[in-house]
Amino acid sequence: MNQQSVVLTGDTVILRPLTHSDIGQEYLSWLNDREVTRYLGVGGSRSTIADVEKFLEKFEDSPNDLALAIIDRESDLHIGNVTLNNVSMVHRTGDTGLMIGRKDFWGRGLAFQAWALIIEHAFDQMGLRKVIAGVVDGNTASLRTLERLGFKIEGTLRKEFLVDEEPRDIYRLGLFREEFRRFDSSQPPR
Repeated sequence: MNQQSVVLTGDTVILRPLTHSDIGQEYLSWLNDREVTRYLGVGGSRSTIADVEKFLEKFEDSPNDLALAIIDRESDLHIGNVTLNNVSMVHRTGDTGLMIGRKDFWGRGLAFQAWALIIEHAFDQMGLRKVIAGVVDGNTASLRTLERLGFKIEGTLRKEFLVDEEPRDIYRLGLFREEFRRFDSSQPPR
């Protein structure tokens, strides 16, 4: 998919293509912060600029993956990323992930709006019928956010993920177009 043309605007965030100019020492510090990556696949190993460049290249020409930078509208800061991966136009499905790297932006409802924007894009512009996500047991903020958007737990991968060497379950969640609770700026974040 041509991610260079995707720009999504919400009340508090703008989603735009993640670019090489977004990758620097601050971005690298997010990936190497155990608190930020505790529940992410990149957690547990040191990341380098070369690793991040390789990650970004996966998205640049991929017809099945989209990576967008989350920009806080008030400060114009890049605060994290949201992705739509493994898009299958045959089955009209894709999976999503999100990271808010700047911890001073945690708890403000920005993840909810970023996910709402990319999911709305997936359903309305791309014609997907289902979006899936995975959440590691203990990541209550992400689980609550996804459930607020309408996602339902569909299954559990038992002891699939290690958090501080402790095995944790991964919950697989799914959301169909008709279940999606669109973003409403009049509703405060929960």
